[in-house]
Amino acid sequence: MPDQHTLHSMLDAMAGAMPHDPRITRRLFVRRSSAWMLAGGAVSLLAACGTPAASKDEVAALRKEIAALKPGEADPKAAAHGAEKPGAPAAAHDAKHWGYEGEAGPDKWADLAPENAVCRIGSTQSPIDIGASQPGLSSRTSIKWQPSALNIQNNGHTIQADVTNGGAIELDGVPYTLAQFHFHAPSEHTVAGKRFAMETHFVHKNAKGELAVIGVLHDIGAANDALAPVFAALPKTTEEKQPLANFDLATVLPKDRGMYRYAGSLTTPPCTEGVRWQVLQTTTTISEAQVKAFNAIIKPNARPVQPVKARDILKDAIYKFQTAG
Repeated sequence: MPDQHTLHSMLDAMAGAMPHDPRITRRLFVRRSSAWMLAGGAVSLLAACGTPAASKDEVAALRKEIAALKPGEADPKAAAHGAEKPGAPAAAHDAKHWGYEGEAGPDKWADLAPENAVCRIGSTQSPIDIGASQPGLSSRTSIKWQPSALNIQNNGHTIQADVTNGGAIELDGVPYTLAQFHFHAPSEHTVAGKRFAMETHFVHKNAKGELAVIGVLHDIGAANDALAPVFAALPKTTEEKQPLANFDLATVLPKDRGMYRYAGSLTTPPCTEGVRWQVLQTTTTISEAQVKAFNAIIKPNARPVQPVKARDILKDAIYKFQTAG
């Protein structure tokens, strides 16, 4: 946890900026937030300092609250909320669980746990509406996937297939190992305002723990033969897991592999930023029956699109694709 001197310095900087330009306050806040995101007073500090209406008196009051905390002591209000453990059922939407509706829905995620604060104040959140894009210099994105064994699970928020030895992608020469893929219905990303029936996210991680995600959009049409083995094995409960041998990952991608890429975040709590997104321009189809089979188990699980702000959306192509049989 940051010491009190560090927190006081941040408050001083923000208080000094407030009379001049609230936009400066927001920028200072976003840049410094990662340094004290786990501080006990994070949620209340966000509420007071992240809005133009915050006053010097409010900041002074917060300073007194911080000074009153014992070392390592958390804000009682913030500590009352806990983050959900991976794989825990989402049915009981109490304060510890996040979901997609009501008091556990996306607009409340930041209130459920201190570590979710970036869901509200982050500057590069996902998903987005992909509107105007510009040609990008080649990102040298290469995909090196191979047939893999899957372990399919229902984590309460989606159906997720954990991948064993599925290969990797390379972004500018840096390898990111494929860890899992999962589904959102309807799609999370939209294109020129259009939402699709479903979206598949292939999640990759590099040696530093940084993430890169490939998104594939699915429109209603013919059944998706590539995903048929997965949809035939959808676990109906969080206790159930379904193994699947020798799944050919490459068949899920469209033949035309042009992509949109941008800097974003996880689309679920804690909404961590720094995720490198590649959303394929060409959609594939999925049948109404396949979508209904998914929604019979998982309710609609798409986070609303987030502001693009000053981000660039680049449009280019995967320059190399190879698989190993």
